[in-house]
Amino acid sequence: MMTNQQAWSIYEKYIEPWKPISQEKRLELANSIISEDARYSSPILESGDRNSIIARMGAFQTQFPGGHIEIGDVSAHHDVALLTWIIVQADGTVFARGHDQMRVSPDGKIVSITTFAPPVRQP
Repeated sequence: MMTNQQAWSIYEKYIEPWKPISQEKRLELANSIISEDARYSSPILESGDRNSIIARMGAFQTQFPGGHIEIGDVSAHHDVALLTWIIVQADGTVFARGHDQMRVSPDGKIVSITTFAPPVRQP
């Protein structure tokens, strides 16, 4: 059973490689927290392994040079957590907020991430 605190800690490790860091460091960090066969799904990408997630992390820096992701909140139960992400641009302004659903293996590695775009009040 994953606690909110454990989910927060795992997600903090997950968002670290999205920062403006070297590709070598990105690989090291991502390999330590993401399962090799992890699944990633977002409105713009569906992938089937850690390497494609790492490629998306690098693409994020192309899209938001110097930007990073922060955590807004977390709610966890069993092996699943729902987290709010916040994209912060290099100048400190918030670009967007959305959600990730994260599933974690018994050994604490992420096995799936489903990213949801920023919510809308009315469809």
